[in-house]
Amino acid sequence: MFRIRTVLATAAVAVVAGLAIAAPASAHDELVSSSPAADEQLTTAPEQITLTFSNNLLSLEENSGTAMTVEDESGQDWVAEAPVVQGDTVTVPLKADMPNGAYLVTWKVVSSDGHPTSGEYSFSLAAAEVAPTETATTAPVETAAPETETPEPVVTPISAPADETPWPLLIGLGVVVLAAVVTFIVILVRKRR
Repeated sequence: MFRIRTVLATAAVAVVAGLAIAAPASAHDELVSSSPAADEQLTTAPEQITLTFSNNLLSLEENSGTAMTVEDESGQDWVAEAPVVQGDTVTVPLKADMPNGAYLVTWKVVSSDGHPTSGEYSFSLAAAEVAPTETATTAPVETAAPETETPEPVVTPISAPADETPWPLLIGLGVVVLAAVVTFIVILVRKRR
C-alpha cells in the first residue's frame, strides 16, 4: 500500500511539473485587433497598419525584436518607416500610391513576458481608378469612338494561416500520459509479485 501511494505521489508531481512548464509558455500576448482588419477589402489605400495586443509589449528600447512587413503580390514591401511601439499597440506608416491587389502583413513582437511572438494576415485594396482631367482646347472637337470599359482587377485575398500548434500544452499532456502509463506498469508488476 505504501509503494502504491509513493507511485501515485510521483505521478502527481510529474503532472504538476508538466502543467507548470506549459502554463507560462501559453501566456504570450496575442493579437486582439488590427487596422486594416484581416481579410478586409479596402476602397482607399491605408496610411498605416495598427496592431493591438492583449497586453503591453516590450518597447523598442528594451528589445530589437519588433518588425513588420506589408508585401503586395509581387513581393514589394510598402512599409515606410520602422514600427512604433506604444503600450499594447504597434503602428507602422505605409508608402503612398499602393496599387490594387492583395497584401500580406507579417509581424513579430516581443511579449510582455519577454518571449517573441509572430503572425501574419492579409487584406486587399480595390480603389476606384481616377480618370485624367481633360484640358480645354480651341481646336475643333472630333467625335471620339466609344470607349470600352476595362475590367477591374480580380482581387484574391491571401488566407491567413491557422494558429500555431500549442507545443507547450502538448508537452504537458505528454507528461500526464507518460505518468499514467508508468503508474499502470508499476501497479501491474506489484500485483504479479
